[in-house]
Amino acid sequence: MTAGPPPTEAELVSAWDHALGQPAPRRPLLLLGREDADRLPVGEVAALLLTTARAWTGDRVEATLDCPACPERLEVDFAVADLLAAAPDRQQAGPATGTFTLRWRGHQLTLRLPTPADLQGAARTGDAAAAERWLLRACLLAADPPLADPDAPLPDVSAAMAARDPLGVVAVTLTCPGCGTTTEALLDVPGWAWQAADGRVRRLLGEVHRLARAYGWSEAEVLGLGPHRRAAYLEQVP
Repeated sequence: MTAGPPPTEAELVSAWDHALGQPAPRRPLLLLGREDADRLPVGEVAALLLTTARAWTGDRVEATLDCPACPERLEVDFAVADLLAAAPDRQQAGPATGTFTLRWRGHQLTLRLPTPADLQGAARTGDAAAAERWLLRACLLAADPPLADPDAPLPDVSAAMAARDPLGVVAVTLTCPGCGTTTEALLDVPGWAWQAADGRVRRLLGEVHRLARAYGWSEAEVLGLGPHRRAAYLEQVP
Protein backbone atom coordinates (compact mmCIF):
# COMPACT_ATOMS: atom_id res chain seq x y z
CA MET A 1 0.00 0.00 0.00
CA THR A 2 1.29 3.44 -0.95
CA ALA A 3 -0.61 6.36 0.53
CA GLY A 4 -0.13 9.92 -0.61
CA PRO A 5 -0.19 12.95 1.66
CA PRO A 6 -3.48 13.50 3.50
CA PRO A 7 -5.81 16.04 1.90
CA THR A 8 -5.56 19.64 3.01
CA GLU A 9 -8.58 21.07 4.78
CA ALA A 10 -9.62 22.89 1.60
CA GLU A 11 -9.24 19.68 -0.43
CA LEU A 12 -11.25 17.74 2.13
CA VAL A 13 -14.10 20.24 2.01
CA SER A 14 -14.08 20.18 -1.80
CA ALA A 15 -14.05 16.36 -1.91
CA TRP A 16 -16.90 16.20 0.63
CA ASP A 17 -18.96 18.70 -1.38
CA HIS A 18 -18.48 16.69 -4.57
CA ALA A 19 -19.15 13.38 -2.83
CA LEU A 20 -22.53 14.47 -1.47
CA GLY A 21 -23.86 14.43 -5.02
CA GLN A 22 -22.76 10.82 -5.55
CA PRO A 23 -24.34 7.50 -4.49
CA ALA A 24 -23.48 6.57 -0.91
CA PRO A 25 -21.07 3.69 -1.78
CA ARG A 26 -18.93 6.04 -3.88
CA ARG A 27 -18.60 8.84 -1.33
CA PRO A 28 -15.73 7.39 0.74
CA LEU A 29 -13.73 6.64 -2.43
CA LEU A 30 -13.75 10.30 -3.41
CA LEU A 31 -11.90 11.16 -0.20
CA LEU A 32 -8.84 9.44 -1.66
CA GLY A 33 -8.55 11.73 -4.68
CA ARG A 34 -7.71 8.78 -6.93
CA GLU A 35 -9.46 8.04 -10.21
CA ASP A 36 -8.64 4.34 -9.84
CA ALA A 37 -10.01 3.96 -6.29
CA ASP A 38 -12.97 1.81 -7.34
CA ARG A 39 -10.63 -0.55 -9.23
CA LEU A 40 -8.20 -1.24 -6.39
CA PRO A 41 -8.53 -4.32 -4.17
CA VAL A 42 -11.10 -3.73 -1.45
CA GLY A 43 -8.58 -4.22 1.34
CA GLU A 44 -6.17 -1.75 -0.22
CA VAL A 45 -8.95 0.84 -0.35
CA ALA A 46 -9.71 0.14 3.31
CA ALA A 47 -6.05 0.65 4.24
CA LEU A 48 -5.88 3.92 2.29
CA LEU A 49 -9.06 5.17 3.97
CA LEU A 50 -7.75 4.22 7.41
CA THR A 51 -4.54 6.13 6.70
CA THR A 52 -6.43 9.15 5.35
CA ALA A 53 -9.03 9.38 8.10
CA ARG A 54 -6.89 8.55 11.14
CA ALA A 55 -5.99 12.19 11.78
CA TRP A 56 -9.68 13.10 12.15
CA THR A 57 -10.45 10.35 14.65
CA GLY A 58 -7.59 10.40 17.13
CA ASP A 59 -6.09 7.30 15.51
CA ARG A 60 -9.08 5.23 16.64
CA VAL A 61 -11.77 3.31 14.78
CA GLU A 62 -14.93 3.50 16.86
CA ALA A 63 -18.30 2.11 15.85
CA THR A 64 -21.57 1.03 17.44
CA LEU A 65 -23.33 -2.16 16.32
CA ASP A 66 -26.67 -3.73 17.19
CA CYS A 67 -26.81 -6.95 19.21
CA PRO A 68 -28.75 -9.48 17.08
CA ALA A 69 -30.50 -10.94 20.15
CA CYS A 70 -31.46 -7.91 22.27
CA PRO A 71 -31.75 -4.10 22.06
CA GLU A 72 -28.22 -3.60 23.44
CA ARG A 73 -25.80 -1.46 21.42
CA LEU A 74 -22.27 -2.88 21.20
CA GLU A 75 -19.23 -0.61 21.00
CA VAL A 76 -16.20 -1.41 18.86
CA ASP A 77 -12.88 0.37 19.40
CA PHE A 78 -9.62 -0.33 17.56
CA ALA A 79 -6.34 1.46 17.06
CA VAL A 80 -5.93 2.37 13.40
CA ALA A 81 -2.33 1.11 13.56
CA ASP A 82 -3.52 -2.33 14.66
CA LEU A 83 -5.76 -2.64 11.61
CA LEU A 84 -3.12 -1.28 9.25
CA ALA A 85 -0.70 -3.91 10.52
CA ALA A 86 -2.82 -6.47 8.65
CA ALA A 87 -2.47 -4.63 5.32
CA PRO A 88 -0.04 -6.35 2.94
CA ASP A 89 2.80 -4.46 1.31
CA ARG A 90 1.53 -4.20 -2.27
CA GLN A 91 5.04 -3.64 -3.58
CA GLN A 92 5.88 -7.14 -2.37
CA ALA A 93 2.47 -8.77 -2.77
CA GLY A 94 2.07 -8.12 -6.48
CA PRO A 95 0.49 -5.58 -8.83
CA ALA A 96 -2.29 -3.26 -7.76
CA THR A 97 -4.80 -5.42 -9.59
CA GLY A 98 -4.30 -8.14 -6.95
CA THR A 99 -3.95 -10.89 -9.60
CA PHE A 100 -2.90 -14.32 -8.32
CA THR A 101 -3.09 -18.02 -9.21
CA LEU A 102 -4.58 -20.90 -7.26
CA ARG A 103 -4.27 -24.65 -7.81
CA TRP A 104 -7.65 -26.27 -7.24
CA ARG A 105 -8.39 -29.96 -7.89
CA GLY A 106 -6.18 -30.15 -10.94
CA HIS A 107 -7.20 -26.73 -12.27
CA GLN A 108 -4.96 -23.68 -12.50
CA LEU A 109 -7.17 -20.71 -11.62
CA THR A 110 -6.12 -17.17 -12.42
CA LEU A 111 -7.98 -14.70 -10.24
CA ARG A 112 -7.97 -11.10 -9.11
CA LEU A 113 -9.06 -9.62 -5.81
CA PRO A 114 -12.49 -7.95 -5.65
CA THR A 115 -12.72 -4.18 -6.02
CA PRO A 116 -15.30 -1.67 -4.75
CA ALA A 117 -16.79 -1.66 -8.26
CA ASP A 118 -17.21 -5.44 -7.98
CA LEU A 119 -18.96 -5.11 -4.61
CA GLN A 120 -21.44 -2.65 -6.08
CA GLY A 121 -22.15 -5.06 -8.91
CA ALA A 122 -22.58 -7.97 -6.52
CA ALA A 123 -24.93 -5.95 -4.32
CA ARG A 124 -27.35 -5.68 -7.23
CA THR A 125 -27.88 -9.46 -7.27
CA GLY A 126 -30.23 -9.24 -4.29
CA ASP A 127 -28.93 -11.85 -1.82
CA ALA A 128 -25.67 -12.93 -0.19
CA ALA A 129 -25.33 -16.31 -1.93
CA ALA A 130 -25.93 -14.83 -5.38
CA ALA A 131 -23.49 -12.01 -4.60
CA GLU A 132 -20.73 -14.50 -3.74
CA ARG A 133 -21.28 -16.35 -7.00
CA TRP A 134 -21.30 -13.09 -8.94
CA LEU A 135 -18.00 -12.03 -7.35
CA LEU A 136 -16.36 -15.36 -8.15
CA ARG A 137 -17.32 -15.16 -11.80
CA ALA A 138 -16.24 -11.52 -12.03
CA CYS A 139 -12.84 -12.23 -10.45
CA LEU A 140 -12.10 -15.55 -12.19
CA LEU A 141 -9.94 -14.53 -15.14
CA ALA A 142 -9.07 -17.99 -16.44
CA ALA A 143 -9.28 -21.68 -15.55
CA ASP A 144 -7.02 -24.33 -17.10
CA PRO A 145 -8.60 -26.74 -17.80
CA PRO A 146 -12.04 -25.07 -17.84
CA LEU A 147 -14.33 -25.68 -14.87
CA ALA A 148 -17.42 -27.83 -15.37
CA ASP A 149 -19.09 -25.95 -12.47
CA PRO A 150 -17.80 -22.35 -12.21
CA ASP A 151 -19.16 -22.06 -8.66
CA ALA A 152 -17.52 -25.20 -7.25
CA PRO A 153 -14.24 -23.58 -6.10
CA LEU A 154 -16.05 -20.75 -4.26
CA PRO A 155 -15.10 -21.77 -0.66
CA ASP A 156 -11.41 -22.23 -1.50
CA VAL A 157 -11.28 -19.07 -3.60
CA SER A 158 -12.90 -17.06 -0.80
CA ALA A 159 -10.32 -18.35 1.68
CA ALA A 160 -7.45 -17.55 -0.68
CA MET A 161 -8.75 -14.03 -1.24
CA ALA A 162 -9.11 -13.45 2.50
CA ALA A 163 -5.52 -14.55 3.06
CA ARG A 164 -4.21 -12.22 0.36
CA ASP A 165 -6.41 -9.23 1.24
CA PRO A 166 -7.05 -9.39 5.02
CA LEU A 167 -8.68 -5.96 5.13
CA GLY A 168 -11.08 -6.94 2.36
CA VAL A 169 -13.48 -8.06 5.08
CA VAL A 170 -12.92 -6.81 8.64
CA ALA A 171 -14.86 -9.03 11.03
CA VAL A 172 -14.98 -8.58 14.80
CA THR A 173 -16.24 -11.00 17.45
CA LEU A 174 -18.32 -9.33 20.17
CA THR A 175 -20.01 -10.55 23.32
CA CYS A 176 -23.09 -8.61 24.36
CA PRO A 177 -22.86 -7.40 27.99
CA GLY A 178 -26.64 -7.42 28.23
CA CYS A 179 -27.59 -10.93 27.10
CA GLY A 180 -24.24 -12.69 26.72
CA THR A 181 -24.73 -13.47 23.02
CA THR A 182 -21.49 -13.81 21.05
CA THR A 183 -21.72 -12.61 17.47
CA GLU A 184 -19.42 -11.83 14.56
CA ALA A 185 -20.02 -8.47 12.92
CA LEU A 186 -18.50 -6.78 9.89
CA LEU A 187 -16.77 -3.44 10.35
CA ASP A 188 -17.65 -1.04 7.54
CA VAL A 189 -14.34 0.80 7.09
CA PRO A 190 -15.50 2.99 4.16
CA GLY A 191 -18.63 3.94 6.10
CA TRP A 192 -16.52 4.80 9.14
CA ALA A 193 -14.16 6.93 7.03
CA TRP A 194 -17.05 8.82 5.46
CA GLN A 195 -18.63 9.55 8.85
CA ALA A 196 -15.27 10.80 10.11
CA ALA A 197 -14.86 13.05 7.08
CA ASP A 198 -18.42 14.32 7.31
CA GLY A 199 -17.98 15.19 10.99
CA ARG A 200 -14.66 16.91 10.35
CA VAL A 201 -16.00 18.99 7.45
CA ARG A 202 -19.08 20.10 9.34
CA ARG A 203 -16.87 21.26 12.24
CA LEU A 204 -14.69 23.14 9.76
CA LEU A 205 -17.69 24.83 8.18
CA GLY A 206 -18.87 25.86 11.63
CA GLU A 207 -15.50 27.52 12.22
CA VAL A 208 -15.68 29.19 8.81
CA HIS A 209 -19.13 30.52 9.66
CA ARG A 210 -18.00 32.03 12.97
CA LEU A 211 -14.88 33.68 11.56
CA ALA A 212 -16.62 34.88 8.39
CA ARG A 213 -19.24 36.63 10.52
CA ALA A 214 -16.61 38.11 12.83
CA TYR A 215 -14.01 39.22 10.28
CA GLY A 216 -15.66 39.05 6.87
CA TRP A 217 -13.18 36.47 5.59
CA SER A 218 -13.99 34.05 2.78
CA GLU A 219 -14.06 30.28 3.21
CA ALA A 220 -10.72 29.98 1.42
CA GLU A 221 -9.15 32.60 3.67
CA VAL A 222 -10.39 30.91 6.84
CA LEU A 223 -9.22 27.45 5.76
CA GLY A 224 -5.93 28.94 4.60
CA LEU A 225 -5.15 30.04 8.16
CA GLY A 226 -4.45 26.47 9.23
CA PRO A 227 -5.78 24.84 12.38
CA HIS A 228 -3.58 26.59 14.94
CA ARG A 229 -4.07 30.21 13.85
CA ARG A 230 -7.76 29.51 13.24
CA ALA A 231 -8.14 28.17 16.77
CA ALA A 232 -6.40 31.25 18.15
CA TYR A 233 -8.78 33.55 16.26
CA LEU A 234 -11.79 31.53 17.39
CA GLU A 235 -10.77 32.15 20.99
CA GLN A 236 -11.27 35.86 20.33
CA VAL A 237 -14.76 35.46 18.90
CA PRO A 238 -17.58 35.81 21.46
